[in-house]
Amino acid sequence: MTDNYEQPEERKSSFMPIIIAAGVTISFVGLVIFIPLFVVGLIIVALALLKVFKDDSEEKFSQLKEQPEEQWPLEKAGKEKVGVWVFIMSEILIFGSLIAAYFYVRTNSTTWPVATQTHNPIIGMVNTIILLTSSLAIILGLYYIKSGKTFGLKIGLASTFSLGLTFLVIKLGFEWPELIRNGFTINSGLPASTYYALTGVHAVHVAAGLVAVGYLLLRAFNGGFTVTKHSGVENVGLYWHFVDIVWMFLFPLFYLI
Repeated sequence: MTDNYEQPEERKSSFMPIIIAAGVTISFVGLVIFIPLFVVGLIIVALALLKVFKDDSEEKFSQLKEQPEEQWPLEKAGKEKVGVWVFIMSEILIFGSLIAAYFYVRTNSTTWPVATQTHNPIIGMVNTIILLTSSLAIILGLYYIKSGKTFGLKIGLASTFSLGLTFLVIKLGFEWPELIRNGFTINSGLPASTYYALTGVHAVHVAAGLVAVGYLLLRAFNGGFTVTKHSGVENVGLYWHFVDIVWMFLFPLFYLI
């Protein structure tokens, strides 16, 4: 006598999200008490992300077909996208806490420099335009791959990567050194320390987004995306838009108010 039902396939799982979370925690703790620990946390996150990208390229996380008796309440959204939204919500808590701490410190300080006295609003505006344009580029890339135009996807991803890299070069290569030369260092007071903390954490997120976009670009050139297979582009795009939205809060806080 044989069984008249199919044995469900074994699902593949990964501990990488837990390791990434641990790396982020170590980085934040190190940022407060011991800078080398901050670097160790970043290395852990980077290695874990490389493992995630490797597994994704080998399609180890491909969603298996559900058995008829199983139900998933957000089946239409897709588990990968739900996971991305959960991750973004955790990031909202991080940036929300940092921005709330900034408001608390600023409102309880007797003196605080005018934004235009310490920061160049032109540089802030240019970087804002760059990030917004990069978001448009990845949106267009997703549109093109949904239309079956892989060349358009490559152009969109390459543009997003180039613009994001330009943002970091302006921020870390020109703006920060100029501020430091003018005596606006992380040890010069609360206005400077809060600025470097918030914009530094944001820059780390931009750098992480560049790694993800670079990975998508490599896959695009290797034919990894099609009309029906492009969820990676959409999910990374959600993260990139979130990073841009965070900057839309930081820009007026530090350059206009």
